[in-house]
Amino acid sequence: MSPRSRDWHVSGWPAVVPAPFVFPIALLMQLLPLKKTRDRSASDVAGFLRDFIAGTGGQWDWDDFTSIPITDTALDAIRAEAEMIRLPVDEIGSQKLKELLAKAEKLEFGG
Repeated sequence: MSPRSRDWHVSGWPAVVPAPFVFPIALLMQLLPLKKTRDRSASDVAGFLRDFIAGTGGQWDWDDFTSIPITDTALDAIRAEAEMIRLPVDEIGSQKLKELLAKAEKLEFGG
């Protein structure tokens, strides 16, 4: 199982120690006009969905996919719908994921 997301994550005590330094910097970063979306392709979106359906994604992949808006509005609409699926996924959620995968694949192959 290899992670699709390349985002860096810290957990446990290493996440707590730098907090007094990180929080003021994070606050300043929120005040600066930085890009708030991620550039992802239809292939990337389809890959995240395929991996989640198959249970082969990395530990943080689904969270990274659903929580970071995508620059392309059509792909972001797919991401937003995926974000609304309740976890753990039931039969209805599984069907919805397959529908979203079909939409992403249609965009991926220019359909």
